[in-house]
Amino acid sequence: MIHRQHFANLCIALVVAGFAIGGCSSADDGRTITVEHGPVPAPVLLDLGDEGPSVGDQRIFHLEGTWDGKTVLTDWLMTTTALDTPEAGVETRVTNAVIMLDGLDSTLLLEGTGWYPSESSILKTADTLVRAVIGGTGEFAGAAGWVESTKRADNSWTHVFHLE
Repeated sequence: MIHRQHFANLCIALVVAGFAIGGCSSADDGRTITVEHGPVPAPVLLDLGDEGPSVGDQRIFHLEGTWDGKTVLTDWLMTTTALDTPEAGVETRVTNAVIMLDGLDSTLLLEGTGWYPSESSILKTADTLVRAVIGGTGEFAGAAGWVESTKRADNSWTHVFHLE
């Protein structure tokens, strides 16, 4: 799979060279969906590794948000995969999430890795984390792209899905 920036550079080079091909469009020409929700509640924490913070610990969240004036349900599962990585006081966590935009009939699936403060279940204010959109169901069957999740100053969140 070609990275979108490399694809955009290739398209520019071909246009400059005088070639016109179909499919050379900005990723911004795809569909963008913005899901918002309030502060994240305390997760259900499963201490599955060694006692205390350790590899294997899981955090489970269920949140209600909005998209285009409609209620959105979200389920998040985060698993700690490394401690003090890439530096002291930081945990590496893998996230799997299901964003239910129309109940179970239309969902988006996301997955990715992020670095989180060890003492917190969530990112610092104004941090943005990019993860992959790895599929979906219903209206979003076969979805691909990425999502940018940003924690705002009031502890609410914005998730901007860029679908290709």
